[in-house]
Amino acid sequence: MSKKVVTFERGAEFYFDLGYKYIQKGKMKTALRYVEKAVELKPHDSFIQFNYAGLLAELGDIDRSTEVLVNIVKNLDPDYLECYFGLGCNYLQMQKIKKSSEYFSLYLEKDPEGEFSEEAEELLEMLTMIKDANNNLDDDELEKIYKIEEEAIDHLEKREYEKATQKFETVVQLLPNAVPARNNLSLAYYYLGSLDKAIELAREVLVYEESNVHANCNLAIFYNKQGSTSWVEKQIRIINKIRTDNEDYLYKIGDTYGSLGKHTEACKTFKKLLAVDSENPMYVHLTAVAAYNSRKYKESIKLWEKLSGLDNENMLSEYFIETAIRQLENEDENEGIKLPYIYQLPKEEIKNRLDFIYKFIEMQIDECRAELANNKHVADILYFGINFDKYFLRKLIFNKIKNDKLIETEAAIRKFMLRDDVENYIKMESVFLLNSIGAKEPYSANFDGEIKNVTIDSLDFLESEWKKPWGEVKHKAISMMRSCYKRPYKKIVEDIWYEFIKSTFPEVPEIDDVNIWAAALEYTYCRLCNTKASEQKLAEKYSIVSDLLLEKADMINDAIKNKFQYKKGSH
Repeated sequence: MSKKVVTFERGAEFYFDLGYKYIQKGKMKTALRYVEKAVELKPHDSFIQFNYAGLLAELGDIDRSTEVLVNIVKNLDPDYLECYFGLGCNYLQMQKIKKSSEYFSLYLEKDPEGEFSEEAEELLEMLTMIKDANNNLDDDELEKIYKIEEEAIDHLEKREYEKATQKFETVVQLLPNAVPARNNLSLAYYYLGSLDKAIELAREVLVYEESNVHANCNLAIFYNKQGSTSWVEKQIRIINKIRTDNEDYLYKIGDTYGSLGKHTEACKTFKKLLAVDSENPMYVHLTAVAAYNSRKYKESIKLWEKLSGLDNENMLSEYFIETAIRQLENEDENEGIKLPYIYQLPKEEIKNRLDFIYKFIEMQIDECRAELANNKHVADILYFGINFDKYFLRKLIFNKIKNDKLIETEAAIRKFMLRDDVENYIKMESVFLLNSIGAKEPYSANFDGEIKNVTIDSLDFLESEWKKPWGEVKHKAISMMRSCYKRPYKKIVEDIWYEFIKSTFPEVPEIDDVNIWAAALEYTYCRLCNTKASEQKLAEKYSIVSDLLLEKADMINDAIKNKFQYKKGSH
């Protein structure tokens, strides 16, 4: 067997540090993978567990985060005082006012001069005000109401506006001072086309909170839809006076300016967002869009170039830079289409790319090669496709590349394997794909944050990602064969099984019964080594039916026959 990759055991600190780097880059889901590995390696490390809880909360998994924090204070380290503050925040997020207050109070009692003491005091004051506003309803009653509100928000996000309206109405009836619910109710009516009702509700919010950002911004949008120019201008003057460094509010204001065609104001607002977090890729993109829409094309190009530096895996920079360059060259000829304020390619561009990909999949080999040769963007579009849908569409594209042996896509596949947001088993598929189209070894891939050069015969590279039953078959066979054979059988059995997995990957047959496959593996070994073996005796040894043994053995044989040759007389 040729070059092997040596797998080094990484400690918890390695994975934790790697996760922290991805947190700093804003790649929370990737960070979670590595922090979870650190937790797995050091389950009793309270520091790692605490940071794990914080990351879970950041990703919205409040229940799991709370479980982790409770485990720390109950079982690992009762004196890890920051956990009490974290629990207060989590219960506040869950809108359990009483429990949240209890944990903030407990934190202040245990650590009155602690890092978060000032914040805990402010939150306790806020919770007291909330209790008063909610007529001192207990947590159970409030939880029922908040559950209805969550369901309403879910309906709103799914564009089920009538259902959303009904549930938000229930919430504001039970909690008249519930400002966010009233704002969302006004939006639901707006999307239903009930402009007057939407405006009425937004105005009601301003009775409670005159400077409420969401209500003021919503009103500007509503008036604009209504065609009430003077009222729109009035709302814009109000919004212009709002002073805040809150990211949520700045985003809402910037998005509102953009929706109203006030792109210069949007650009100024998104620059304030950048001042708060200059490394946030979405903020950079939104500022670039606002600059572009303000006809500041050179500025927008610089911002998209910055986006490339921050996130070289993003799919936006190249497309938008080319768009801005084209507009810069034709600046005097037309105004150009305004770009949407969303962190993705325009819907029309996505549709065009997907339409092309499906056409490409249906093309004859010669047509595909001509497209790849004559249009430099084709490989980029295929790269977009395998990232856009890493499962169904990627498989279609991979099958097309494999069946037609499109070596022209090699660079795109190699680039894909270096991404940190692609699961390891998909990178394994990519290695086999490159090998099948004749790409030269080695293949560089990003495994757990480390770039490794692998070959198709790198046993360690593949086995590290095996599904559990695959390993169980190998170990079962080796265990059952112990003391039964004179020659050293272990290495040969491993080679046979590895070759079977490699040859059938990624469509490895389902291992429905480990004993059947282990018996088939032993039977295959016997046939290869010209060792007498009775399928009936092997079936009895493994407590299986002999017909099933032969069926699986034939499958193994079909997969490995190009590499292993049976010796004459074997059966």
